Amino acid sequence: ATQSLAGADFGARVQVTGDDEFARLGRSFNLMADRLVTLQNEVARQERQIVFGRVVAGLVHDLSQPVQTSGNSARMLLRPELDDESRAGVRQTLERELETLRRFMDDMLNVARPVPIDRTPLDVNTTVVHVVDAMRPDAERARVTLVAHCVPNLPCIEADHFALGRVFRNLIANALQATAPGGRVSISTRRMADHVEVDVTDTGTGIAPARLATLFEEFATTKRRGLGLGLATSRRLVEQLGGTIAVTSELEAGTTFTLRFPVTDRPASLAEAAS
Repeated sequence: ATQSLAGADFGARVQVTGDDEFARLGRSFNLMADRLVTLQNEVARQERQIVFGRVVAGLVHDLSQPVQTSGNSARMLLRPELDDESRAGVRQTLERELETLRRFMDDMLNVARPVPIDRTPLDVNTTVVHVVDAMRPDAERARVTLVAHCVPNLPCIEADHFALGRVFRNLIANALQATAPGGRVSISTRRMADHVEVDVTDTGTGIAPARLATLFEEFATTKRRGLGLGLATSRRLVEQLGGTIAVTSELEAGTTFTLRFPVTDRPASLAEAAS
């Protein structure tokens, strides 16, 4: 019975007769086996809770930004003093955020059957501008300056607008949370040889050197709130797009995340260029 139990046969029991030392040993063995089964069931239940909690935390992390931006845009549309040009811009932002939410729903449906990212020629500057425009109200509430420095005429990369925007959102959101009022968050683009590089830089508190090695792992976070899923997700998406992500930081000076993507000779689609 002990050999069966050691082989993970948790149903193994011994037949007990009499009341001698062997019988008492058998009853103790059976009691131990019953408790192991109870413990195994409890561990399995806790593992299910952890997996469920991870999924929920990831969804909340990724959905909070577009939901909040959509709400702000909807409230702005109700303001009677808004001129037609501003109203058209708010509507465009709202439509873009609703499209982001629709893509999240597609992600949820694909959890059980993951699909590869559909990579097409993409202008990085377009994605940067869209994300910065969407997150500017968050920067204003945090009293942090958010700016974009886009080098014109960048070559295209093979990527997906939604996936790349999701990475930029995560990095900018983290930078805003790490930066005190009066600080600055910037996102800049440039070409380096056969790559396009994007820097997301903040003037925040910085990250301790000991934390940098595990920064992109799930549940590794330097914030008081959150589970640190954003950076792990960002690295996974960047790698799926054929790129790399690195970080440099100095305590009390700030942090810079650098993304590198290989360029492509294929031009962006007309729809992408128009947007």
